[in-house]
Amino acid sequence: MASLTYTYKGDQGETVYTIEKETVSAGRLPSNDIAVLDPGVSRNHFLIQREQDGYYLTDNESSNGTLLNGERIETRVRLHDQDRIMAGSMVFVFHDDGLATIKEVSSQELDAIAASPSLLKNVYFDIILSAARETIYATDRSGFPARIITMVCDAIKAEYGAVLIANEKTGELELIAASRPHGPGVRGISSAILDRSIKNRAGLLVKNAGIDNRFANDRTIQNMGINTALCAPIWEKEFIYGALYADRRLDRTPFNEEHLNFVTIMANLLALHIAHDRLTRQIADERNIADQIKRFVPIEAVAGLLDMIKNSPSEMWNIQATERTTVMFADIVGFTSLTEKNEPGEIAKLLRAFFDQATTIVLKNGGSVNKFLGDGFMAVFGTPLSHPDDPDRAIRSARQLLAWIKTGNTGIPVSLRIGIDTGPVTGIMVGSAQRLEYTIIGDCVNAAARLQARADADQILISSETNSSIQSTLPTKLVGEITVRGKEKQIRVYEVLY
Repeated sequence: MASLTYTYKGDQGETVYTIEKETVSAGRLPSNDIAVLDPGVSRNHFLIQREQDGYYLTDNESSNGTLLNGERIETRVRLHDQDRIMAGSMVFVFHDDGLATIKEVSSQELDAIAASPSLLKNVYFDIILSAARETIYATDRSGFPARIITMVCDAIKAEYGAVLIANEKTGELELIAASRPHGPGVRGISSAILDRSIKNRAGLLVKNAGIDNRFANDRTIQNMGINTALCAPIWEKEFIYGALYADRRLDRTPFNEEHLNFVTIMANLLALHIAHDRLTRQIADERNIADQIKRFVPIEAVAGLLDMIKNSPSEMWNIQATERTTVMFADIVGFTSLTEKNEPGEIAKLLRAFFDQATTIVLKNGGSVNKFLGDGFMAVFGTPLSHPDDPDRAIRSARQLLAWIKTGNTGIPVSLRIGIDTGPVTGIMVGSAQRLEYTIIGDCVNAAARLQARADADQILISSETNSSIQSTLPTKLVGEITVRGKEKQIRVYEVLY
């Protein structure tokens, strides 16, 4: 705790003023924190201000000036223990006993710390170098925090140390590594020290914490008998991951600034390690999501969907109306009979080959496979990626799929029924960022399903809306008007020739 001592005329002994405020003023006016009626002292003579790294003296535009150790000060200067401040005939002695010194080091000072000869020439250099190599090359990455805290505690002779990382969902600090497996855990660590270090994003050195009134309300320090402690935030850019903490309890020798510099660098290596692992995980997650999407969505739409998932996830759940979308249903004719006549393994090979080829053809033509339906599937052309010729693309996919079926590559001879309709739909994304499904609803969805059910083997039936929207010279012929379940009016239907 810092203080000023001075002797005033007529006093029997020294007056001690304990510096508890951030700013202390001295001068003749009674409004000053230290008021002295000396004719050589100005009304507002000097200021003492407390900063994170110590106490500073400033002359407050006094008439006679302020002297520090016999020399007049022109600018703000740092005070040290036993410095003598002279104002008029008054002499003030500054005392900084170091009982609860708090030294905070910001990340901007790390370059200077790393270049410090006192640090690089001592034993800590080899430890830092070893930790830096592990940050890049470690194969057992999950055990890295435990190895770091062991290195730190061994190097600075800490009796207890821990790495605490904030839970990504709750934000609560969780102990992920400690120097003693059966140590006191999070409850044995001063929350006041942790909070101050993390809030200020600065390394914190505390000497003789038990008698520091700034930690008077922290019962952990008293209950655990913590004498001296170090804490450095684990952070990178704007992300605060947690903190690296170490203390001494039985050993009353306080940590020093070199210990703090060392711990701060180790905390920053931990931050790089965590940032690297999270980036790697993020890339893997995005790759997995992209792989999922690519299976059902045209490659041109993948980047847009990934960007939405990453930057505007709420937009995924918005209901989206599309003016014109072409929907195709296709299924295998007589599938139940096929399952009775063939081994399950052969049926499985048939479905795998059929669905693989269907997906390949649909994606190649700019559509997306919306869902698989037992022995059939539903494909969509026009959402989430639209083209002026979506009806043509759907019909081209249907013809190519039938052509492939006739090659006999399924192993079992099969036939298909295909129905296609075009019209407005409403699209909605269901699921999560890890498992997505895009579903559409609309009258044309039901109509396409009904057309597929009415088609004969190896026949493609399309609605009049689809037929009138064809831009190419695909040959079609009028079948007539048919009644389908769920629709009051008959549908004019065309057959695609191939």
